[in-house]
Amino acid sequence: MDEAKQNNVQPQPVMPQEAPSKTLWYLLGALAVVLIIAGAVFWKGQGSISQTPSQQSKTATSTLPRSKAPGIVTGLSTAVALDAKGNPITTATTFAVTDKNIYLVVAVNKPVVGTKIEYIRYLNGKYLDNGTLKITKPNLTHVSFVWSLKTITAKRPVGVYSVKVYTNGIFEKETSYSVR
Repeated sequence: MDEAKQNNVQPQPVMPQEAPSKTLWYLLGALAVVLIIAGAVFWKGQGSISQTPSQQSKTATSTLPRSKAPGIVTGLSTAVALDAKGNPITTATTFAVTDKNIYLVVAVNKPVVGTKIEYIRYLNGKYLDNGTLKITKPNLTHVSFVWSLKTITAKRPVGVYSVKVYTNGIFEKETSYSVR
């Protein structure tokens, strides 16, 4: 007797394995590509999605300032020298290429300790440098930045310099000077 009949077991037909269809392979490939792209976007943006300014809604008019100036910076002047208290001795708007120091004196109106006064400087309309100072004493009336030549033989680039001054990142005032 057949072994299957002896044990009352019905033989199961063995179906040959079919190769996965081409459609299934295309779907799996497409899924892999989507996962790779999503991973790259997540990694680049570190999980956040941001909009570029051109994608943002255009409900605000471009003529309005981004933020209202806090009014801490009340005046700007450039000088060749300062007195012992930090006041400008001689203000100037034109400097020689060999002037050792150029000071930017920023008149301020009661900034609180921790306030940041910042500048961005441009030469002939192109970015040159920037700087920041943090107010460490109460009741100051002015603070200053200085741009010094590093060596005796050094010379400043000739041109028109403009300086924009900010309080805690908000634009306050702008001034300019020239070097000849």
